[in-house]
Amino acid sequence: MKIAQIEMFLSTIKTGSIAEAARRHGKSRTTVSAALSSLEDSLGVDLLNRSGNRITPTVIGEATVNDFERIILIARDIHSRCEQYNIGVEASIRIARDDSLPESLWRQLLRQIRIQFPQTSVSIYSAPTQELEEMVAQNLVDVAYGLLPSTHLFSRLQQTDLGQIRMMSVAHKDHPLSQLRKVNNADLERYTEIAVAYFDEESLRIVTPKAGKYIALSFYEHLRDAVLDQTGWSSLPAILIKQHLREGTLKVIKYNRAMNWQSYGEVVENESRRGTVVKWLSEQLETYLFNEGD
Repeated sequence: MKIAQIEMFLSTIKTGSIAEAARRHGKSRTTVSAALSSLEDSLGVDLLNRSGNRITPTVIGEATVNDFERIILIARDIHSRCEQYNIGVEASIRIARDDSLPESLWRQLLRQIRIQFPQTSVSIYSAPTQELEEMVAQNLVDVAYGLLPSTHLFSRLQQTDLGQIRMMSVAHKDHPLSQLRKVNNADLERYTEIAVAYFDEESLRIVTPKAGKYIALSFYEHLRDAVLDQTGWSSLPAILIKQHLREGTLKVIKYNRAMNWQSYGEVVENESRRGTVVKWLSEQLETYLFNEGD
């Protein structure tokens, strides 16, 4: 069987005419008729009833239509996947990311990837910022996106700065820290901090807290929700709390180091990991940070 023969057969079934099928495929009627006869010979059955003015499928011809349609879809997928491979589009990509950017953004990006790179399989794993480099270094993922560490732990990893995210120390509007006109280190130490927890090679670690007592959670969205619940104060990406700041539910603590900027970027092991999809995704994130950064 040849794909072209199957396509001509399906066109003939749909139109009920060899002449119309020939017109659709830009072939002569003789060529299509010969292709159909060859297909029937290779299968050892008659697929078409050729009596009368209209071509109709035989019983076995009708029974093969769904399978033939499936074969065409698979063939097109194979052809598309190979075309994408030849222009550098990854067949599959493993991504790790932190949650310093909104979940809604990642959902939007996934939809765009599915449309623009339909043959690429994508796996995305959410992890605390501090675990991302280790995941790339251990080849658990192909690329990681998140807040870039201030110290470069693995010299063989390549970091690409895509933009800046402002971090803000905030508390609920009714929290005692929000009532103070000026906050010092002693004030921060007095109240529970919602800190970041992550795993390293040895155990569960806590990002060095400023307060004497803390509750440690793994994701910024969890930290934000704990602050909204008045469980404590925390340092959070401004992008995740813009709406709450506008509404006045959260307040920036009046502390002289309450705000700072952190780089957000891409981490790969080497340049060969930067295929077409990775480059496209990094460009989208860079544009988002430029447009949404404050």
